Amino acid sequence: MPLSETKLKNKVIQFIRKHYPDAWMYKAADRFTSGIPDLLMCWKGGFYAIELKVGFNKPTPIQEYVMREIKRAGGHVSVCRSVEDVKRFFEKGGDGDA
Repeated sequence: MPLSETKLKNKVIQFIRKHYPDAWMYKAADRFTSGIPDLLMCWKGGFYAIELKVGFNKPTPIQEYVMREIKRAGGHVSVCRSVEDVKRFFEKGGDGDA
């Protein structure tokens, strides 16, 4: 059975809490605010946003817009499909997608 985005989010949160305990993290859960990435973080002075997707799912146009705006403001953004993608995103210092 394929991994759901909710299960992926839970695995990513566990990974971040274990490997980046000094990071501030917010799990977006407001279903009425479209486009906000799934996880927002502040770590070592940087702002990171992670949009989680599974399978062939792609970000919606509003998600793409919000991610572009975060990048324009100097934040780091990535669409991640696994815990490994999240790990690569942080190892690369938030440069580009994982």
